Amino acid sequence: MNGIAYTYLNYYISVYQDKWCTYVSEQMHEIGHNLGLAHSNEGGTSYKDQTGLMGLSYRRSNTNMCFKNAKNWDLK
Repeated sequence: MNGIAYTYLNYYISVYQDKWCTYVSEQMHEIGHNLGLAHSNEGGTSYKDQTGLMGLSYRRSNTNMCFKNAKNWDLK
């Protein structure tokens, strides 16, 4: 497996590499994909946005992050 985790949009399975399944930011990122959310991009570059859960994920659980307003709207 390349990368730290993957899933497909609107699909029920998420796959994590090693300890990444223990980080809440990565779990919520992949669950966002399960719910149909795409990556948040800053300047057209995936993972450059570090302000919400659909951008870059961190190797820690306490990130105090959430889905940005635009992503919350997508879940409506």
